[in-house]
Order: sequence, then structure tokens, then C-alpha cells
Amino acid sequence: MRRRLETFAQIAALMIVLSLGLPVPSEAEVFWTDDFENHLTPNWDTSACGTPAPQDGCNAVISTDLSRGGTHSLKSHYDSNCGMIGTSLGCGSYYDRLHNPTSEMWMRFYYYTINFLYFPGAATKHFYTLSSAGTQTGSELVWVNYFGSREISISAITHTLRTCPNGSTDVDCVFPPNMASVPLQDNRWYCIEFHAKANTGGLNNGVLEVFIDGVQTIRYTNAFLQSDTTQWDLIRHYTQYGQGERYIDDLAVGNTRIGCTGGVAPPPNAPSGLKTQ
Repeated sequence: MRRRLETFAQIAALMIVLSLGLPVPSEAEVFWTDDFENHLTPNWDTSACGTPAPQDGCNAVISTDLSRGGTHSLKSHYDSNCGMIGTSLGCGSYYDRLHNPTSEMWMRFYYYTINFLYFPGAATKHFYTLSSAGTQTGSELVWVNYFGSREISISAITHTLRTCPNGSTDVDCVFPPNMASVPLQDNRWYCIEFHAKANTGGLNNGVLEVFIDGVQTIRYTNAFLQSDTTQWDLIRHYTQYGQGERYIDDLAVGNTRIGCTGGVAPPPNAPSGLKTQ
């Protein structure tokens, strides 16, 4: 009897919300997933590679060298032109893909490197989270390895001065690991999860989190992340600054935690015949 009363009360509350025209909380969802078994285009914008935009990219490129589950992954090749040895700032390109506008974003992907060195002079960037309306609106997030570190950090750009975790005042703050240390080693797959939630009600209550193989390495709950009418709706993949080979597979984006489906895969044998410069 008590269960029936609770169910009736829930239905009644929903009917009141609908009758008053009040917003109903949206359901959590996964916006899209990509196992890179097909072409990058038309889902990804590869025009940074040149015209016409190549359907499988340039660098990064769809590759059969290594895969977590199927037969393909997204491979980035970093050589002396990536800023590690030579003076060139070139290396690869960036690709954009849109998703549903949201003030809370989760991204999950699998990550593998071979003979990889992270750029000690600045940063090896992996992904941007931003708005397609322009880089001067809302908050931009960069998921990155700083100054040769094998640990992922976050750079949050808000275009508004605020106090950073290191005590400095800037528009671009670095949020380093503060929960656990998980250095990214070569020749094994990692399941990496990024989470960002923008401020609500003008409060300084934004959230930034990183999980690696289920271990939380980053959590900041007082991060100032601008939440105006411009929401995050774009993921940008970078191949820039580093040396070696990097693979991304089973990438998914949504507004709810997606998780490491099937657990973390055991490390396969490294593909043969690969050479790094």
C-alpha cells in the first residue's frame, strides 16, 4: 500500500509540473560514440588537413596498426616536427566534432602510446572542450600533459580573472592532479574519463574531474567555469607537441558518466614494424 501511495505521489507531482509549464529535468544521455571503424568524415571536420578534407584524416589518421576492440583506431604520429627536436611547430592537425549543447560534459576514451615523450617545453594537448560559438565565449577546457609530465592535467580558460589553484590570478588556470597519481605508461590501454560541470546560479561551483582506469586523479569543486547562454557543444582532437605514437579508441561523449565498458582491456602486443623519429 505504501509503495502505491509513493507512486501516486510521484505521478501527481509530475502532473503539477506539466500543468504549470515548469521545466522537467532532462534525462542523462550519451550524445555519440566513435570506435573509428569507419571514416572520420562527415562526423569530424578534417578540413585543417587541407582541401578537399580527407575522409580518414591526415595526422591523426584512421589506422589498423592497433585497436582496442575492433580493427581500427585513431593514430597520431609525433616526430621531430612536433616541437620536440626541430624548430617547427607543425606536426598534425586538429579535428572538430559537434555534440548536443550542455553545461555538463562527460568524455570517455581509451588511450595507448608507444615510445612516447611528452613535450617538456610547454604541453602535449589531447582534447579541447569548447563552444562552437567562438573561443571568447564561455569556458574552454584543455585536457593536457604539461611540461613532459606523464600525468594529465586540465587547463581552464574563462576569459575572466580569477584565483587559480596555485594561488596566482589569471584567466587561464591549471588544475593538476590532486587526488591520485596515475602516470601514463607506454604499451598498455588506459580508460580515461573527463568530466566538467559549469557554474549554476552565478555561484563558483563548477566541477572538474578526471578518472583513469576508474581511479580519480583530479577533482575540483570550486572551479570557476563560466555558464552563460553559451554551452559546450564541440570536441576538438589535437595532434601537437610530442614524440612517438599515440592511439585513441572508443571515444564517447555525453552529459552522464559513460564508464569503462567491459572493464579495462589487457594490453595487446605492440604492432610490429612501427618506427619513431
